[in-house]
Formats: sequence, C-alpha cells, structure tokens
Amino acid sequence: MFEIFKRSSGLTLFTTAFIVIYCTYYIPIDGLGGICISKVICMACILVPTFFYSFKISKVVIIGCIYLIWQYTVADFHPETFRWSTLMYSALILFSYAAFYNLVNIEKVFSINHFIMICRWIITLYFIVCIVQQAFIIIGVKNFLVINLYSLDRGIGCNSLCREPSTFGRFMLVFYYAYIKCSEYKRDEGPFTLRELFSEEHRRITLMFLWMMLTMGSGTAYVCLILFSLYFVRWHNWYYIIPTLILCYSLIQASGIEALDRATDTIEATATLDKKNVMETDGSASVRIAPILNSLTADFSKKETWLGYGIDSGIADKFNRTLFDDYGFVFYLITMLLNFSCAYSFWSLGTIFLFAGVGGGAGGNIQYAWALMMIMTCVKYFYKNRYNPEIYESEKEEDNCDNINAQLK
Repeated sequence: MFEIFKRSSGLTLFTTAFIVIYCTYYIPIDGLGGICISKVICMACILVPTFFYSFKISKVVIIGCIYLIWQYTVADFHPETFRWSTLMYSALILFSYAAFYNLVNIEKVFSINHFIMICRWIITLYFIVCIVQQAFIIIGVKNFLVINLYSLDRGIGCNSLCREPSTFGRFMLVFYYAYIKCSEYKRDEGPFTLRELFSEEHRRITLMFLWMMLTMGSGTAYVCLILFSLYFVRWHNWYYIIPTLILCYSLIQASGIEALDRATDTIEATATLDKKNVMETDGSASVRIAPILNSLTADFSKKETWLGYGIDSGIADKFNRTLFDDYGFVFYLITMLLNFSCAYSFWSLGTIFLFAGVGGGAGGNIQYAWALMMIMTCVKYFYKNRYNPEIYESEKEEDNCDNINAQLK
C-alpha cells in the first residue's frame, strides 16, 4: 500500500500535491470562516508517509512536543476555558508541519529546480484565477462562487484562490520571495537587481506578481510590497536606494489609490506606537496590530504574562490582548525557537515578514500562517544547502543538458 513512498518520485509528487492544495482555498468547499475540511484532510494525509515510512526524530519533533506539552499544561490550569478540540487541532497542525519539515529536510523530496517550478505554478495559478475574477467584475458579476468570487466592493479587487485579499497578498509575497531567493541561490551570484527581475527569465512571474499585488484591492498587499522593496537595500547602496524607494511610493501614493493610502496611513500610525491612533486610522488592521503594540507594554511582573490565561483568553477583547495572552510569554519564546530553528534565518528579510505578520509562523491555530511557514522552511533548506554539491551539482548538470538539447533543436 505504501510502496509509492519508497520511491523519491512518489514522495516528491505527494508533497507537491500537498503544497498546492494546502496553499489554495476553494470557497464552495472550504467556506469563508472556521476550519477548512480540505485542509484537515491534507494534514491527516501528510502524516501517512511520516508514520508508515519516514518517521524520524528531528529538532522540529522535539521542539514541537515541548510546544504541545506547554499548551496542554497551561490550558489544564484554566479548566473554565479548557477545550480539547483546540488542543487536538493544534497537535494536528503542528505534526503536519513536522511531517512536511522532515520530508523536505531529511527525505530531501525537492530539488531546487522543482521547488522553483512549484512557486511558478502557484503564482501563475493565482494569476489566472485573479484575471478571470477581474473580468467577471468588469462585466458586472461580483458574486460567482464557481470561480471563487464573492462581492468585495473594491473596484476590481478580488481574492483569487484565497478567502480574502489580505491573505491573497500574503501568499503572493511569500511565494514570490521564495521564487526569487531560490533562483538567487541557484545562480550563486548574489542578490538580483530590479532590472534583472524584469529580464526574460523572470519577467513573466514578476509582472504577474506586481499586477496581482497592485490590483487585488488590499492594503496588506501594499504593505507586503513596501517590505519586499527592502530586498534591494544593501550596505553599499542604501543611501540612494532608500530615497529612490520613498520617491517611488510617494508618486504612487499621489495617484490616490485607496488601498495604498490605507496601508501607508496604518504604517505611519503604527510607527507612533499609539494603539488608539491605529484604531482610528484602520479598524480592521488594528485587530492585528494592537496585540503587537500591547505586547511591548505588557506587565512582566504578573505571572499570567509569563504563564498565560488559558485558551482564547483574549478573544473577547481583541484590542487589549497581547501576542501571548493564551499561553504566556514562555510559550511565545518556544514558538520563536520553532520559527528560527526550522523556517527562518534570523538575519533575513523573512524575519521582517514574520514580525510584521505577513510571513506566517507558529504560535496559533491559523492554518494559512503554517502554510506560509512551510514555504519559508523550503527557502531556509535551500539556503543551508547552497554549498552542498549533492543538492546543487545535479541541478547544474540538468540545466546543462537542457541547454545542449535546446541548441541541438
């Protein structure tokens, strides 16, 4: 029954299918809120090769067990909010991530060419659905769930293969970042310039990415673009790149794009560290930003700050909670250990994505955040192995063969 998992091609195909399904949403099946049944099935399925073929004790398993034990211990001390369904879902989502991590890092199911191809597929798939949805909006059809479209009242803004535009923007940021970074590792010549991203090799993906980010109608998408622009800032060029980027965004902002105005206003309000200012600027964004600002002023003299208040303790007051109300600051440190041990290189742009809340990460039961973390896990894997001949030499040989075949044709 599990013979397919004994062949690397079978594991590669299986993990590829998992990523595609796990990182896309079809509203008629997944709905607009709550737990997605298709994602639960995905998480259950990825445990199959883990338990029947490639069960390995790795750092993600060890840290993951500490993560779950702490969650259960804190929840058990607060029986009034104890809920087995939350803890079971947390275990499922954690072990599915651990299974994916082991497939990538131990079973080595992906070559860098294959992973770059996956990123191209996902970006292209999202783009095609985005264009179809925008065409329907232009002709006056704003609700058509067959193509995953529901009314947003944001011009031609749409959600593509996500539940909402803000999630759409996050996915495109992470997939495009993964595409660029892995292409960078593969060529082994340092970071790309802006001009190189519009070269023949990368132009199509870059233009699709920019079209989606600029037209989806999401303020989060513009925040993602602003953060991604930091990719081009280096020690030797910051003195002219930063002013150039500021000038470009000023010119774009002058065009009166509502989503960009909302994004820049929110960034400016957040920079003041004043929660009330953020709430007045953008009520929707403040739900995500307020906990970050509250965490900076948390009272660490209280044991509850360190140990937590129990499951969903801050759900009733979203504007006054911190990032670690439920399970405490100790748990937050455990999640950071998991993030940086398995998915993020600390001195990287990915870390800025993580703390800005647009790059995924552990610490909650938000499925798409773990999905984004899986993609960043692949980026870190190829970064760690960028000088490993077993990973890259075969890729170079494959590329050389493709070039020779192209010349013969």
